[in-house]
Amino acid sequence: MEKQETEKYFTLDKQEEQKFILSQNRQALIDIRNDDIAYYTQEVAIPAALVQLKWQNRREIYALRVKEEIYGAVLCAIMKKNPTLKNELEAQIEARYQQCKTNEAATLMMSRQLAEKQYKTHTVPTLPPEEISPADPDAAVPPTPPAGL
Repeated sequence: MEKQETEKYFTLDKQEEQKFILSQNRQALIDIRNDDIAYYTQEVAIPAALVQLKWQNRREIYALRVKEEIYGAVLCAIMKKNPTLKNELEAQIEARYQQCKTNEAATLMMSRQLAEKQYKTHTVPTLPPEEISPADPDAAVPPTPPAGL
C-alpha cells in the first residue's frame, strides 16, 4: 500500500504531462533562439562576417556566378546577332529586375513586421498562454489574413 501512495505523487495526469512537455519544448526553443542571437550579434567586423558567409555558401555562389556568366554571354551573342531584339531583351530583363526588387521589398517589410511583432501569420493561431490547453481543440483563434497580401 505504501508503494502505491508514493507512485501516486510521481505520476501526472495527461494534461499536466502535456503542459510539462510543452514548457520543456518551449524552453528549448527559447534557448536555441537566444544562442543564435548571441552568435549573430557578437562583435565581428562586417567584412569578416561577409567572408564567412561567402565561405559557407561558396558552392551555391560559384554555381550562380557561372550561370550568370553563361546567361550574359548568351544574351550578348543574341543581341550581336539580332540588334533588333536588343531593346526587347533589355525591357524584359528590366521588368524581371523590377519584379525581383518588389518581391525583395515585400519580404523585407514582412521580416521587419515579424521582428517588431506587428505581423500576424494566417497559418499559426496565436493564443494567450492561459488559454493553451491540449484537451480543448475548439479554443483556437480563427486565422486572420496577413495585412499586405
